Amino acid sequence: MKTGPSFADAAVGRIAQGTKVLAEGGYEKIFRQTFETVPEEQLLKTYACYLSTSAGPVMGVLYLSTAKLAFCSDNPLSYQMGEQTQWSYYKVFAEPPCFLLIYNRNYDMHMQFRLI
Repeated sequence: MKTGPSFADAAVGRIAQGTKVLAEGGYEKIFRQTFETVPEEQLLKTYACYLSTSAGPVMGVLYLSTAKLAFCSDNPLSYQMGEQTQWSYYKVFAEPPCFLLIYNRNYDMHMQFRLI
Protein backbone atom coordinates (compact mmCIF):
# COMPACT_ATOMS: atom_id res chain seq x y z
CA MET A 1 0.00 0.00 0.00
CA LYS A 2 1.42 3.37 -0.99
CA THR A 3 0.45 6.35 1.19
CA GLY A 4 2.55 9.04 -0.42
CA PRO A 5 4.73 9.93 -3.36
CA SER A 6 8.21 8.63 -3.94
CA PHE A 7 11.15 10.45 -2.38
CA ALA A 8 11.98 12.01 -5.77
CA ASP A 9 8.38 13.20 -6.28
CA ALA A 10 8.35 14.70 -2.78
CA ALA A 11 11.67 16.49 -3.42
CA VAL A 12 10.42 17.97 -6.70
CA GLY A 13 7.22 19.06 -4.95
CA ARG A 14 9.15 20.81 -2.19
CA ILE A 15 11.32 22.64 -4.74
CA ALA A 16 8.18 23.79 -6.58
CA GLN A 17 6.65 24.92 -3.28
CA GLY A 18 9.78 26.88 -2.35
CA THR A 19 9.73 28.63 -5.71
CA LYS A 20 6.06 29.54 -5.23
CA VAL A 21 6.70 30.89 -1.71
CA LEU A 22 9.54 33.10 -2.96
CA ALA A 23 7.51 34.36 -5.93
CA GLU A 24 4.48 35.21 -3.77
CA GLY A 25 6.38 37.03 -1.04
CA GLY A 26 6.81 34.44 1.71
CA TYR A 27 4.67 32.24 3.94
CA GLU A 28 3.31 35.16 5.97
CA LYS A 29 1.88 36.87 2.89
CA ILE A 30 0.43 33.63 1.49
CA PHE A 31 -1.15 32.84 4.87
CA ARG A 32 -2.83 36.25 5.11
CA GLN A 33 -4.09 36.09 1.52
CA THR A 34 -5.39 32.53 1.86
CA PHE A 35 -7.09 32.68 5.27
CA GLU A 36 -9.13 35.34 7.04
CA THR A 37 -6.89 36.86 9.71
CA VAL A 38 -7.03 39.65 12.25
CA PRO A 39 -4.26 42.29 12.40
CA GLU A 40 -2.86 41.06 15.74
CA GLU A 41 -2.65 37.43 14.56
CA GLN A 42 0.92 36.22 14.12
CA LEU A 43 2.12 33.30 12.04
CA LEU A 44 4.26 31.18 14.36
CA LYS A 45 5.40 28.24 12.23
CA THR A 46 4.85 26.55 8.87
CA TYR A 47 5.26 22.89 8.02
CA ALA A 48 5.47 21.32 4.56
CA CYS A 49 3.29 18.24 4.91
CA TYR A 50 0.72 15.87 3.46
CA LEU A 51 -2.87 15.92 4.67
CA SER A 52 -4.42 12.47 4.69
CA THR A 53 -7.83 12.46 2.98
CA SER A 54 -10.21 9.74 1.82
CA ALA A 55 -9.00 10.44 -1.74
CA GLY A 56 -5.34 10.05 -0.74
CA PRO A 57 -2.57 12.33 0.56
CA VAL A 58 -2.71 16.04 -0.37
CA MET A 59 0.58 17.95 -0.41
CA GLY A 60 0.52 21.41 1.13
CA VAL A 61 1.48 23.65 4.03
CA LEU A 62 0.29 23.51 7.62
CA TYR A 63 0.21 27.00 9.19
CA LEU A 64 0.28 27.47 12.95
CA SER A 65 -0.66 30.99 14.09
CA THR A 66 -1.59 32.62 17.36
CA ALA A 67 -5.26 32.21 16.39
CA LYS A 68 -5.58 29.09 14.23
CA LEU A 69 -4.19 25.93 12.74
CA ALA A 70 -4.70 25.90 8.97
CA PHE A 71 -3.79 23.80 5.92
CA CYS A 72 -3.79 24.74 2.25
CA SER A 73 -2.86 22.43 -0.62
CA ASP A 74 0.04 23.38 -2.88
CA ASN A 75 -2.04 22.82 -6.01
CA PRO A 76 -5.73 23.04 -6.81
CA LEU A 77 -7.65 19.76 -6.74
CA SER A 78 -10.37 18.79 -9.19
CA TYR A 79 -13.93 17.80 -8.32
CA GLN A 80 -17.13 17.24 -10.28
CA MET A 81 -19.95 19.80 -10.14
CA GLY A 82 -22.68 18.28 -12.28
CA GLU A 83 -21.16 17.71 -15.70
CA GLN A 84 -18.30 20.15 -15.20
CA THR A 85 -14.92 19.70 -13.55
CA GLN A 86 -14.12 22.42 -11.02
CA TRP A 87 -10.73 23.23 -9.49
CA SER A 88 -10.10 24.56 -5.99
CA TYR A 89 -7.35 24.64 -3.39
CA TYR A 90 -7.98 22.30 -0.47
CA LYS A 91 -8.23 24.46 2.66
CA VAL A 92 -8.94 23.41 6.24
CA PHE A 93 -8.64 25.38 9.47
CA ALA A 94 -9.50 25.09 13.14
CA GLU A 95 -9.56 27.73 15.83
CA PRO A 96 -9.14 27.23 19.59
CA PRO A 97 -10.72 25.81 21.68
CA CYS A 98 -11.84 23.47 18.90
CA PHE A 99 -8.51 21.76 18.38
CA LEU A 100 -5.91 19.87 20.29
CA LEU A 101 -2.69 19.37 18.39
CA ILE A 102 -0.85 16.11 18.93
CA TYR A 103 2.66 16.06 17.53
CA ASN A 104 5.02 13.11 17.33
CA ARG A 105 7.85 11.83 15.19
CA ASN A 106 7.36 8.28 14.08
CA TYR A 107 10.10 5.73 13.47
CA ASP A 108 10.98 7.01 9.98
CA MET A 109 11.25 10.64 11.16
CA HIS A 110 8.06 11.93 9.54
CA MET A 111 6.16 14.42 11.65
CA GLN A 112 2.54 13.60 12.33
CA PHE A 113 -0.16 16.03 13.48
CA ARG A 114 -3.68 15.06 14.43
CA LEU A 115 -6.67 17.25 15.11
CA ILE A 116 -8.96 15.88 17.78
